[in-house]
Amino acid sequence: MTDDFSLTNSDLKHYPHFDAPISLKEIERLVTDEQRVASNKFYPFFLYHEEWQPYRSANAVKPEKKSRPIRYGARRDAYIFAHYRRKLSAPYEQRLADMGISDCPIAYRQIPKPGTNGGKCNIDFAKDAFDEVDRLGDCVAVALDIKGYFENLSHSRIKAIWCDLLGADELPADHYAVFKNITKYRFVDQRSVYRRLGYLGLIQRGKHTIEGFTVPYREMPKQLCSPDDFRAKICGGDPTKPSLVQKNALPHGVPQGAPISDLIANFYLIDFDAKLDQYARERGGKYMRYSDDILLIIPGGDTEAAAATSFATDEIKNHGEALEIKAAKTCVVRFTRSGEDLSFEHLTGSQGKNGLEYLGFRYDGRKVYVRESTISRLYRKVSVAAKRDGTMHVLSNPSADSATLIGSFNYSLFSQKFSRVKKGELTDDYKSWTFYS
Repeated sequence: MTDDFSLTNSDLKHYPHFDAPISLKEIERLVTDEQRVASNKFYPFFLYHEEWQPYRSANAVKPEKKSRPIRYGARRDAYIFAHYRRKLSAPYEQRLADMGISDCPIAYRQIPKPGTNGGKCNIDFAKDAFDEVDRLGDCVAVALDIKGYFENLSHSRIKAIWCDLLGADELPADHYAVFKNITKYRFVDQRSVYRRLGYLGLIQRGKHTIEGFTVPYREMPKQLCSPDDFRAKICGGDPTKPSLVQKNALPHGVPQGAPISDLIANFYLIDFDAKLDQYARERGGKYMRYSDDILLIIPGGDTEAAAATSFATDEIKNHGEALEIKAAKTCVVRFTRSGEDLSFEHLTGSQGKNGLEYLGFRYDGRKVYVRESTISRLYRKVSVAAKRDGTMHVLSNPSADSATLIGSFNYSLFSQKFSRVKKGELTDDYKSWTFYS
């Protein structure tokens, strides 16, 4: 382990929060000083819900909107979390190598890509899975999903693995401070904070009175309030303003969105990964896990799929009382080889009716396609960005009429955010293509 500091100016965080921005030098002095980390007063996380409507074609039934809670910390806290993530990554990677399972947990890691100087991305991981199906021929692909993964990680188990990675019986004071504030974390609702501090309120929009930002978001101060106002207006120091601070009092759960939570989500199931990998290898197959998404590719058919599903479902119970496989999202696709042809049969699950779906792609035994939900996410990003940029354009030109606004909007600049590559610029070397290409 090392206290090497590797942040650059591009890593500096500029979003509004309770603390003021600090320089790279001050960040380095903070995160590499174990005593300062141990005594750091961590601010509450900001909570908001990332919501989206999965896109479907005009004739298809739209599924329910999806939502997940995202919590992000104050700047100085986020720098500490990120630094301790790096400190724990090295022993975790070494442990994976020692156990021979470096290719099993694939999310949030830099896994070398053979023949290049870079690492694998989701395109490569999907290809690895589809290549395994091709190699086996007659096989089943069993896709499982862990219910509410980040919210159900046992604190005692996190601490035990953390100690084990450090080779210590107890966490040192600095590590314990990080552990305590990523498990027994405090948080505040983002919009409630904005309302309490006056940045969100009733505004006039044409003939209508609506709730909106009283100050344009981009002009909001990076430090939302002084420490005195934080204590008085947010923490309940002022008797007329009840505290907005909540605490995770459960014995499980880490905040999704914190810089160290992804590593915890990886190392938490290190023993589970070893068990599932052994199960797959003994049967001549392959096991992969992308955070809470589990994939087993096993030779055989219905019987082997049922056995693999049962094994994973029972094994997950040994790694936390709150963890369980989401039965409704279990998907099984069977592949059968006839001569040189490979065909599929959907056995169970709401997904997989058109082939194996994995990391944004779909494979039917003959061709690989981009999943409809992947296109949905792109459309959603375009829609959100269009509304945001359009609103900013209107607010920046309050006296312009509709025709002028439409004519003066920079459509070319907007499209460049999503149309990354022109068809004529593609080369024959697919390895140089981006996801958009």
